[in-house]
This record gives sequence, C-alpha cells and structure tokens, in this order.
Amino acid sequence: MIKQIFIVAILFICSYSFAQEGSVSPYSFYGTGDQRFKGLVENRSMGGISVYTDSIHLNLNNPASLGKLKLTTFTVGGGYHSLKLKTEEESQDASDVTFDYLAVGVPLGNNMGMSFGLVPYTSVGYRVQSLNEDISPAQLDKYSGSGGINKAFFAYGINFLNNFSLGAKANFNFGTVKNESIRYVEGIQYGTRVQNQSEYSGFDFNFSLNYDAELTNKLHLQSSVLYTPATKITSSNSRSISTLVANSTGIEVPRVTENVDLAAVGLNSTYLHMAESYAVGLGVGKKYTWFVGGEYEITNSSEFKNDFVNPVNGGYEDGERFSAGAFWTPDYDSFTNYWKRVTYRVGVKNEKTGLLVNNVPVHDFGMSFGLGLPMNGFSNANIGVEFGKRGSTYLGRVEENYFNVFISLSLNDKWFRKNLIR
Repeated sequence: MIKQIFIVAILFICSYSFAQEGSVSPYSFYGTGDQRFKGLVENRSMGGISVYTDSIHLNLNNPASLGKLKLTTFTVGGGYHSLKLKTEEESQDASDVTFDYLAVGVPLGNNMGMSFGLVPYTSVGYRVQSLNEDISPAQLDKYSGSGGINKAFFAYGINFLNNFSLGAKANFNFGTVKNESIRYVEGIQYGTRVQNQSEYSGFDFNFSLNYDAELTNKLHLQSSVLYTPATKITSSNSRSISTLVANSTGIEVPRVTENVDLAAVGLNSTYLHMAESYAVGLGVGKKYTWFVGGEYEITNSSEFKNDFVNPVNGGYEDGERFSAGAFWTPDYDSFTNYWKRVTYRVGVKNEKTGLLVNNVPVHDFGMSFGLGLPMNGFSNANIGVEFGKRGSTYLGRVEENYFNVFISLSLNDKWFRKNLIR
C-alpha cells in the first residue's frame, strides 16, 4: 500500500497544475469562481448525497463518518468536463481536465478516525467579450480570469453511544484569483486594462452528526445533519491600470502601467465573507447490498460578499439543493462472478445555486451514474458520469449543458498490525 501511495502522490504532484485552472465556465466570473469540489466520486455518482457512510470509504463532506473507519484509506480523484455554452445568438464547446482531490483516512481505534488532504475548492477560468454598437462611440469589452481557492483540511470523527457519530473538519483556504478587464473605444488609439489580483488565506470549519439504527434484521437506517458556519477569510489585494496598444501581430502590449495605491482607500486588505449552510440527509438500505437516500441543503448565499470586487450584473440570494441517490451491489462476496461484486450507483440533483445574473436566479439540474469496481482486498476504482444543465439564455445569459466524467482510486489496507512469530 505504501508503494501505491507513493506512486499516486507523484502523479498528484505532476498534475497539480490542473488544480490552478479547472474551469471553462463564464459563470466562474462571479464570486471566487466555480465550486470545484462537490464530494468524492462515490458521492457525486449518487447525486451528491453524503448521508451514506461505511467502514472502508472516506466521505469528505461528512466528517462524522470517520467514527466508522476500520481501514487506512487513500483516495485520489480527477475528472474530464465538457461544456456546450449557448446564448441567444451562438454556441461554443469547451472542455478541461482536472485534479479533484487527494485524501488519507486513518482509523484511531475501534470508534475514532481522522483524515487529511487537499481539494481544489473553486476555480476561475473564463474569457468573455462584448461589443456594444448601440452607443456612440462603440466600445469593445474583454474580460478574463484565472486561479482559484484550494483547501488543505484535517478532519476527526468519533462514534459514541453505539448509534451516534460526531465529526469536525478544519479547512485552511489558500489561493490566488486574477481578473482582467480591457476596454477599447471607437476612435481612441489606446485601450485601457484593469488588472485585479487577490490572494486568499484563512480557516473555515464543517461539523456533522450521524445517527444509525437497525430497523429490522435486514433494514438499516442512516441519517445526518451537516453544518458549516459563516466565516471570513483574508483577501490581500493589488490593482494596476495600463494603456494598451496592439503591435503588428495583433498582440496587446502595455504602453504605460500604474499600480493603484489601494491602501489609501482601505482596499489593500479586505475580507471574503463565506456563507453559512445546513443540510439534512436520510436513507435506508441493507448493509453491503443496497441503499436509497436523499439530502436537502440550504445555503445562506445572500451573506456572501467580496469587499474588493463586486460584478455589476451579479448578485446573490439564498440557495437550496435537493439530491437523491442509490446504490446496489448484487453479491459483494461472490467468488465466481466479478460483475456481481460491482457497485452500481445512480443519482439526481436539483439546485438553486444562489447566484443571480441580471437579477435572474441560476438553476442547476443534473443526473449521475457510476460504478464501483473491486480491486485487490477492499480497494476499488470508481467511475462516474454526470450530465445536466445550468442557467438559461433568458435575458442575455449563458446556458451550460455539461457532461462530466469522474475517476478515482480508493486504496484500503490495515496498518500498524502486530506481526505474529510462531
């Protein structure tokens, strides 16, 4: 197992550059970008629910699940994302490949566990331009952005009173987001460019409480309550203004650049206000065989605020998400038929994201499917697909039809075993 972890860690280091971009969506223009991490492949294949927990899989959205962990678990995941972007006038295709998470979970006795790792949390990656010929003189605006926020986390969970588990996770947020806007006005030789950069750092926390019970000899109940309190993380900011001129090859070259004294207006160090959220989940199933569950989440997105940058056509309202998912394993201990040991997953989600564009809510509806493929011992590979639609072309907005493919490895073993000498 140690050799496997070393190999995957090397692959992670080589692919870390993917974590710095990871979005081709114009909606990453708003806030701190697209939310990248929405759960492990196992969770996303079931609509994003995090109520289901067991003793060999990590569940990074539900730290109380660590109270059940029995094996040291290493997991790493990535994905391919394809978008078809549509407006009322045109459409365009875009795609990218991302690193999604890296985590290690370690059991601490029979009823405790911990985990730590890294997830790219949000990503910014957009290039948009707008030509307005309805005014005189006409003007061309170009917008672009890159970067994002990553989370390094440590989580702890404990099982108590047989049926209850309690968990907490501390996340250190860090990353840089760069935004650039360029304007050309008809009849004026030079363009104007404004570049903003924010370096984020700070902590946020997640808490969860699980309750499990045996309803009958074959029917098992699982429930969860998840809570993320509102918090503020620091944003260290800089801004520059340049005049641009296009050279003979069409490349835009800065002619004069001036750094803005943000300290004079109190914007060199500001806060990013992260929203509070609650989620409740409930499900039933037969151990190791099948499970059906649902989850409802409320996010107080109206609390989100960036004291440094506020897009003029964007705003926030409280968001909500409903997810439902299920899995089925025909015969988990079959020795003769591999496909009977495969876990089949399905899910659906309907989300009001909380983002307002041109004062119209942005909705996201998606469906997902997945396979858990057994490997040696308790290890497994997971494959998931997700497709759906976000936004619409109403009132000059962008509709995204997305297709995502996720792949992960979950490597499990028992460490710190005492050797027996006979």
